[in-house]
Formats: sequence, structure tokens, C-alpha cells
Amino acid sequence: MDIEEIFQSLSVLVADPNLSEGKRVELLDRIKKLAAVLERPEDVLTKLAFSPSQFMTARVATELKLFDVIVRQGKVNSEELAETTGANKVLIERLLRVLTASGMVDEAGVSTYTPNKITKTLTSRTGEAMIRAFWDIKLKSMARIPEYLHHTGYKNPEDATNGPFQFAYGLKDQPFFDWLHEPKRAREHDTMHTYFEGDRGSRPDWVKWFPVEEKFFKNVKTQKDDVVMVDVAGGRGHDLDAFVRRFLDVQGRYVLQDLPMVLDDRALELHSKIEKIAMDFWKDQPVSGARIYYMKFIMHDWNDERCLQILTNVTAAMTKGYSFLVVEDFIIPDQGCPLLAALFDMQMMNALSAMERTEGQWVKLLKAAGLRVEGCYPPPGDGTGIIVAELK
Repeated sequence: MDIEEIFQSLSVLVADPNLSEGKRVELLDRIKKLAAVLERPEDVLTKLAFSPSQFMTARVATELKLFDVIVRQGKVNSEELAETTGANKVLIERLLRVLTASGMVDEAGVSTYTPNKITKTLTSRTGEAMIRAFWDIKLKSMARIPEYLHHTGYKNPEDATNGPFQFAYGLKDQPFFDWLHEPKRAREHDTMHTYFEGDRGSRPDWVKWFPVEEKFFKNVKTQKDDVVMVDVAGGRGHDLDAFVRRFLDVQGRYVLQDLPMVLDDRALELHSKIEKIAMDFWKDQPVSGARIYYMKFIMHDWNDERCLQILTNVTAAMTKGYSFLVVEDFIIPDQGCPLLAALFDMQMMNALSAMERTEGQWVKLLKAAGLRVEGCYPPPGDGTGIIVAELK
């Protein structure tokens, strides 16, 4: 596609008054193609090589609360930032050069700064947690993946107890989540679970684009004692809360399940309809006969063998002809994979020796668990898709 074709397609998309999520992603893709035409290969490599410095700068700024000060003040100079944070004025200006050049902060004059929408996002709980989670926890093992793969003869990492994370941290047979949930790692635990709240980014919640009512409630009217939905290992409950608030007129119970230490977290104010039940998905599924068993970003944490252990407990609790398993995760296309999904896959390899799956891999896995896949539904953009399954 040449420059003229790209500009023509961009003008059509920009003129759309009702820009959908799919169109928004398509527009971004065209812009990237335009940048690829204009950028020289050597410049692309230079930016790639220096990109860790950009991330490092954002992490230092997070620690100094620079983003918070800039948002709070509205307009502030380097001298005022130095006085507020206790950091050296020259250092502040060096950091802000990177932040303004990368679009995280705006310049309002010489050594004077104002916030933009990215600055404000970086002051949010989930925004700050994302920076901390990836830099403080995941970067160490990511940096050693080349060494790890060389050491293993470039085998695909599949052992959650002996992967890149264990190699980097010197752990012996300890999976990532066991490490994370140690009592001495309270800060890391909070950081990761806060990040999990915002890992959807700005992409629409699945209940906003998937035909939930048509699939699950069209021919079934639940009663107040029926379990409508079980969020299996649902963390702090943000996804279940969004579901409940979207379908307030649906009668029934809503159950959030996770380990006790996660459920005891009071970070979120959940809807009163949600009840919490502690569980360990390696052992059993304590709630039987629910209409929906929902699992977001669970299966991508484990290899097929471990997934089948989890699914065995879920299927044992499902009612044939009534219950559905709903998996929200990336559905990797066989060709033309979006960058976000591909990068998520690298993070699964990094921390968990796991992977994102293609549609064929999802169908194979769920079939092995005694389930029939009703459908794999790609998202309206580059986010997570929905896989719906029921007992054979």
C-alpha cells in the first residue's frame, strides 16, 4: 500500500462520525503503515534499541510522583518540581525531555510542563501499577530470556516451575503465583492485582459487544436462588462487577472465587449482589449448576496439562444442557496477529512458561476436557475474544 492509498483510506475512516472500536484499530493500523513508509529502517532499529530508556524514565517519574504533581498543579516548571519532589533540577529536566518527546507530558514553555490525557492515566491506580509490575517484577526475567533459551537449546517454555522467571530469580520449582503470594511480597501482590484490574486497557468490556442476552438468557429465566455467574479466580472482581451492573434486571446469584488472600483485599467496592467464596481451582469447584462459569486470563497462565486439571473441576460442576463455560482470552489468528496479542504471548512465556492460543488450540484443549465449543468470537478490535463451550 503506497502513501496515496494510505491517505485515502485514512480520510474515509476519520470522516466516520461513529468510529467503532474495530474502525479505531483499523485507523491505527493504517497510521502505522504510513509511519513504516516514512521511517528509515535504521531509525526504526535505533528507536527499538533506546526504548528501554523511555520505560526507565517513566518508572523513575512514577517513583518521584512527577505525573501526580504535574496533574495537580496543571502547569509547573522544573524548579517547582525539584522543590516538591526533592530531586535535582537538572535531573528533572533530563527526565522530562524524554517524557515530553514521547508524549507522556506536554511542554508549555522552557522547562515548563502541563498534563495531557496520558499524564492523567499514569496517575491512576492501574496506570501506575502497570509501570511498576512490568519494570519491578517482570523485566528482570525478560532481560534474561535470551540466556535462558540458549541454556535450554531453544525449547518452547512449558514448565511453570522451571522457566525464564525461575531462571532469573534463582527459584527452585516455584511457580510465579506461589512466589507472588508469599506473605513477604505484599507490595508485589498488590501491584500485580491492581494491574490486573486495568489489563483490558481502554478496550470495551466483553458485555458491551458480545450478545450476552441472546446467548445465555433468551430462553432461560433465572430465579433469585439460581447462580447466574461464577467468576473463577476472578481476582478483585472487576469483571464480575461490570457484568452485574450491565444486567441488573437478571435475577440470581453472582459468585466471585479466588484464594482467600485475594478475596480479603478491599481495594474495590463491589456490587452488593456479588458474594465471595474462597476456592482453589486445583482442588474443586464448590458451586454447582451455574448458568455461566467465566474465566478471564486463566487458561493462558498454564500449559494444556495443567489447564485440563482446572477444567476437570469446572466441568464436574456444570449441568449438561444448561451451563456454559465462557473463556475470555486472546484468540491468536493464524496470520496477521495484532501486536498487543503477540506481546501478551511473550509475557506469558516470560513469567509463566505459558502461551496465548489460536482458535484451533482452544478447540483442541476444550474438546479434551469433555466440552463442545459453541463458538470462538473475535473482539471488535485487537483485544480479547470470547470462547463459549458446553458439556458434550
